[in-house]
Amino acid sequence: MNSALPLLEVTNLRVSFFNAGRVVGAVQNISFSIQRGRTLALVGESGSGKSVTAKALLRIVPPSGRIVGGRILLRSRREGDIDIAQLDEKSGLLYHVRGGLVSMIFQEPMTAFSPVHTVGSQVAEAILTHRDVSPEAARRLSIEMLAKVGIADAGARYDQFPHELSGGLRQRVIIAMALVCQPELLIADEPTTALDVTTQAQILGLIKNLQREFGCAVLLITHDFGVVAQMADDVAVMQRGEIVERGSVRQVLKAPQHAHTRALLDALPSRRARVA
Repeated sequence: MNSALPLLEVTNLRVSFFNAGRVVGAVQNISFSIQRGRTLALVGESGSGKSVTAKALLRIVPPSGRIVGGRILLRSRREGDIDIAQLDEKSGLLYHVRGGLVSMIFQEPMTAFSPVHTVGSQVAEAILTHRDVSPEAARRLSIEMLAKVGIADAGARYDQFPHELSGGLRQRVIIAMALVCQPELLIADEPTTALDVTTQAQILGLIKNLQREFGCAVLLITHDFGVVAQMADDVAVMQRGEIVERGSVRQVLKAPQHAHTRALLDALPSRRARVA
């Protein structure tokens, strides 16, 4: 496999929603790529199509929506080239892609957990789904991963339920669940939503450190250019379902070319303060 080729290459992706005879194009002919080990930030205001794009990569678009065109090519070292957009919904390979080759950190951790199972058992379930190990080994690996994401007394935390943990700890467990099978691509959808500033910085630093350790690529979904500057190598700006600008973080932040990018940057408090 040519390591110079992108890990993920999305070409002319289109996602539409169908409701009561109406068709809404949420994502319209977008193209982008992510190199191994790099972070691409997909930036835009609410409703721009960022999260729909992320869900399309895993084929988990809500029932009223579907991919109507385009290619999602994953060049996996484990499984070879996979066009995720063309996989059958009941395909075993699609099941392996989700959580095995591509994992996702969701915006709100409580929606990603089962409230009636312990957090540790849910991390272990990810291992048992994608790896041929015993339940005892899955428990051990889960506790090791919980410790790796900075959870103290991980063995005791393993047996707690989601409602017993703080928001910051829940997000750490979600990161553990996403990375425990060492995916080749990690999708982080607004991973610090509703967290305080200190916890946000800790979570972002954790994702960056684990990315270096595991060597995965990251697709970061955010509306926050401060997070982009801290985390990303490259950036693509979305507006109304289209990518209107893309380039390196330095290029886009220092010399934005599109009016929408300039408007988003001008809305930053630090910029407003300098203008005042």
